[in-house]
Amino acid sequence: MLTDITGTLTGVPRIDAVALLPVIAPVVALLLVLLIDAVRPVKPLLNLVTLAGLLTAAGGVAYLALEGTERSTACSIGVVVGTAGLSGPSPLPESLSPSDVGFGCSYLVSDLTLTGQAIVLVAAIGCLLLALDGPGAEDRTAHHTLLLATVAGATALAGARDLATLTVALETATLPAIGLIALRRDAQGAQAAVTLLLTAIASLGLLLLGIGLLFLATGSLYLSRIADVLASDPDEKVLVVAVAGAMFALAGIGFKISLVPFHQWTPDTYAGAPLPVAALLSTVSKAAGLTAAAVLLGIGLPALHDAWAPLIGVLAALTMTAGNLVALRQQVAVRLLAWSTVAQAGWVVLPLAASGTTRDGVREAVAASLGYLLAYVVAGLAVFAVVVLVARHHRAGEEHTLEAYRGLARTEPVASAVLAFALACLAGLPPGVMGLIAKVVALRPVVDAQLWPLAVVAALNVALALAYYLRWTALLLATTDQATPRWRLRPAEGIVLGGAAAGCVGLSIGAGTIAGLLPDLLR
Repeated sequence: MLTDITGTLTGVPRIDAVALLPVIAPVVALLLVLLIDAVRPVKPLLNLVTLAGLLTAAGGVAYLALEGTERSTACSIGVVVGTAGLSGPSPLPESLSPSDVGFGCSYLVSDLTLTGQAIVLVAAIGCLLLALDGPGAEDRTAHHTLLLATVAGATALAGARDLATLTVALETATLPAIGLIALRRDAQGAQAAVTLLLTAIASLGLLLLGIGLLFLATGSLYLSRIADVLASDPDEKVLVVAVAGAMFALAGIGFKISLVPFHQWTPDTYAGAPLPVAALLSTVSKAAGLTAAAVLLGIGLPALHDAWAPLIGVLAALTMTAGNLVALRQQVAVRLLAWSTVAQAGWVVLPLAASGTTRDGVREAVAASLGYLLAYVVAGLAVFAVVVLVARHHRAGEEHTLEAYRGLARTEPVASAVLAFALACLAGLPPGVMGLIAKVVALRPVVDAQLWPLAVVAALNVALALAYYLRWTALLLATTDQATPRWRLRPAEGIVLGGAAAGCVGLSIGAGTIAGLLPDLLR
């Protein structure tokens, strides 16, 4: 009979390279880019290797999704010590699971993992193609290595199942973006990079404090083990420490998602970054932040729902309201997109405010958030693709105002149609059915939970957002006396523009993809 159980680590955890392919591929591409630069920095080859790394990662996601088998890797190995009649360690008995003695896996391939990785890689490929001919990517080696490092961190984040892996992956997805912003190489770019750096330091401090408190309360870094401890009716003091840890960790992640009041870095950073990098911050970084929140709250802390859900509800209401109100006054296109991103961040986290303590309730809420994120990323890429084109052909460059779009439907009908459709998706207006369904999906958990004040605030914000999205759309159809030269569309820009437009149309036709996302989510 067992008298004492002690867990130890024996050997090296087995690593499943196939499971880690979406993370490994960008890292291998990064190393190849550095090697090519050291030997002979040929720009087309650097571009090809970077794109191949992202496509290989996307292929890995597709293979794992088609395989349909849940994979785990980087798992700790447990032994039992102190068993009566045994003189040494023995394997863990079948009657006990690894979580019973505090063991677990650091990385898991599940529906949540693959969905988060797919969104990140689609956005990253689009941002890379937009950057190829822009001023921010003149130094190909620096740009491509930083972008690949960001993508590697974001893809690892989706599969992270312990607090240490989650923290390292989140910062790996964040810190290289600071270098990407600085590649603009002027005073405004430097100021934007410093702003994001200071924000990253503050958010990391809060996140580490929260993780330390969670570890102190539960004695484990593994999310599954933390969830088990908190669900087992622990001592009140343990709950107090755990709740404090959850609040600090949520604040740290809130900086990444641009939730009010952690959003102040967003407008200046977007305005100071090269436009393709601003697109990266608006899509890849937001996907990474939401994935971190979904993994931490949905898998590790569902038992603390009563503590963090009301806070998220307040943050969501403040975020969408502040973002929309300030966006109404913006005239510079990139600043309007920055504040629109803040408002959309409120919608992305809105369903989490209505998640319950049951697995089904949390799963529905997280699925709704990721469904909205998917719609936002696709529409956001389409908008940024057109904004990049306008910036390249307008005398004001990346600082152009909304007046630059006046009468664009006559000179560039295709790009104008894509922009108008994407804006309709962001506003949730027909024919942008994708955006409409995404908003309905995000609101459904709130209505089901009868959080009527939050639902009313969300509905009012739909009307606020309509004002500036429709104003932008109306300018496309307005008359102008100025002669506007025809655009010269580069192949990479055309691929992003066409792909994003196809994504908006496809998701609008098959809007059930957003509504039925992730059937077996929280694993």
